[in-house]
Amino acid sequence: MLTISAWAADPPPPAITDFHADVTGRRLQFPPYPAAEAYSILTATNLAGVYAADPAFALTPSTNHTTNGSVVVTNVTYAWRATNALAPAAFHRVEIMPMSSNALLAANVLNRLTYGPTPDELERVASIGPDAYIAEQLAPWSLTEDAEVADAGIPIIDSMLPAADEIVTSSAHAQLKDLRAWHVLRAVNARRQFLEILLQFLENHFVTEYGKSYVYFGRYYNNTANNLLRRQLATQLEYLENARWRQALLNPQCTFHDLLKISAESPAMIVYLDTVDSRGDGTRLANENYARELCELFCFGVDNGYDQQDIVEISKGWTGWRLEKVAPADAFNPFAAAVPGNKSTNVGVWAFNYKANFHNPNAKTLFAGKTVPARFGPPWAGASYQLVLTNGSGTNSIRDGHQIIAHMADQPFTQEYLCMKLCRLLVHDRFPNPSTRTNLPEYAFYDYTRPDLSPEAQLVHACMMAWETNSPKGQVWKVLETIVKSDLFRSHGGSMQKVKTPLEYAISAIRALRSSVDGSNRDGSFTADTDGYSISGSSANTDNSTTSPVIRMGTMMLFDREAPDGYPEDGPAWISAGTLAERIRFIQSYCIAQGQSGHTGGATVNDAVNCVCNPVALLQHKLPGASWTNAPAVAAYFTDLLYPAEGSGNLELYRKSAEDFLNTSDAGAAAPFASLSPSSTPGNVYDTRVRGMVSLLMTLPRFHEQ
Repeated sequence: MLTISAWAADPPPPAITDFHADVTGRRLQFPPYPAAEAYSILTATNLAGVYAADPAFALTPSTNHTTNGSVVVTNVTYAWRATNALAPAAFHRVEIMPMSSNALLAANVLNRLTYGPTPDELERVASIGPDAYIAEQLAPWSLTEDAEVADAGIPIIDSMLPAADEIVTSSAHAQLKDLRAWHVLRAVNARRQFLEILLQFLENHFVTEYGKSYVYFGRYYNNTANNLLRRQLATQLEYLENARWRQALLNPQCTFHDLLKISAESPAMIVYLDTVDSRGDGTRLANENYARELCELFCFGVDNGYDQQDIVEISKGWTGWRLEKVAPADAFNPFAAAVPGNKSTNVGVWAFNYKANFHNPNAKTLFAGKTVPARFGPPWAGASYQLVLTNGSGTNSIRDGHQIIAHMADQPFTQEYLCMKLCRLLVHDRFPNPSTRTNLPEYAFYDYTRPDLSPEAQLVHACMMAWETNSPKGQVWKVLETIVKSDLFRSHGGSMQKVKTPLEYAISAIRALRSSVDGSNRDGSFTADTDGYSISGSSANTDNSTTSPVIRMGTMMLFDREAPDGYPEDGPAWISAGTLAERIRFIQSYCIAQGQSGHTGGATVNDAVNCVCNPVALLQHKLPGASWTNAPAVAAYFTDLLYPAEGSGNLELYRKSAEDFLNTSDAGAAAPFASLSPSSTPGNVYDTRVRGMVSLLMTLPRFHEQ
């Protein structure tokens, strides 16, 4: 059953699962508690007696091996050992001190509303408080964006990205590799971090495919000499819908309908789901691809309030929506005439264009006789959501498409599905897909009339009410505010429950070590950096280079996914032996000084290439000089930096491993860190030792989570 959630509630206190005592001492084990600041082992000689902290116990790693089929699984658990045997017999229990709710919220905020914490933002959030930071991110229009100052590559690519009314003729215009790098650089540098997260969410939700547009333009530019132009035009289509979403989200009252309309009118979408060839005139049958995905993936969700006949009727509303090459002044006029001449040689811009003579002029009835199911409760249950379209022929018939999206955008099915997806994005993956099929457990899970509704379903319902009761309906920022103010988001239910996508993993690695050493936040002042291309794709003239880390980590081809369902939000899709190996490979190369073996570019371009870091400069910027050769201090700084949601109690073994690494030579012999001279010179023993330790910490399992 799906009615009870084990994810929302705070986990129970840890219980001792194993105890052993002999002449050598005592050993007990228990599972770690999330976000534990400290553990204590308490001992009493009488079950009803007074328990006191037992200083004899110390934390040590304990490893056991189990067999799962032909696979041997190694588990490392926390074991506490006391070398002194105790007589007479005693009783033990575990006491935990959890992280403060403010500290836990700060970690959740920086893991979910950003592409990962930076050293500077960790300090800033600790200073201003997580709620103040949330307020900033929920109002990006009030933040001054300085990403263009923080990275000189952004304005360079900005100048290459053509506007809707800009004719693409020059080799200086952006290709897919440039758009991807721009997307990554903004994710690394933007102050409006949550805005960047949402833009990636929209790109994934309203998915389109660069490659499909590239093929489409081959109809008109069909010789090798025009391949570059086709790449540039296909890139322009992807960029323009992203730019329009960005502009829309900077409106405090941006609605889901605003975002859906941008997607529906996007030339990239019109090509991707074959609306470009859909006609309803005469005996022609409309293409159903866009109508089906509008229901299944963009609005209602699978099995949620529609049937095949609805898809047939909806598809008729989009006939005549096409692309045309028009004069630049007509870029936003869907009724404009095409520029005269051959499309491969005439001068103009490709834009959304409506051909009324290709449209199906007949009346259309959508969701005929359907009413909202009882499970929705008030104010929705029982209401009819039938829609009849009678716009006929002529230019007014374009209203069919616009009325469809206006109608579907605020239906309770759409509210539910989008709210569920946003909860998955910001809380955890275990929000099931809603359904109106009464034989499925998801129907009962999202029955909002039930008194025992799970915290997850309660949150989805609260988001739907925020959607429904604000004017205008569907305000995105009101829904997001509901999520980030919820107990689920602010507690263990929203902490370290998700696996980073390849994009999130790579960007979070750059940000984790990125601090402006002079506080200017200007290009050249940072302790970690990337050119963008080294994460999202090769700087060579290839569209989907296998050298791209995000492709090697899981075939995450930005702006070019073939399937319309977008890249997975849940963790298992991204984790396998091969993808984990590529993640580790990226981190190891990134942490090696540029120019050293393993990070040299050229033939080894499949490593981190121009993703660089200087952890020694970071620690010298953040720690007093007396700590630079203090292995415990250095290990503690980086473990706390990389794992802010863990709590000190759970970092002890990580710190011990990092400290041991610092005190060990490359040959495995004891080599005290305190005897080394601090230096960030590539190849210096001190620099190599610190880089290796940071690499060790960043390849541990918990860095893959958020």
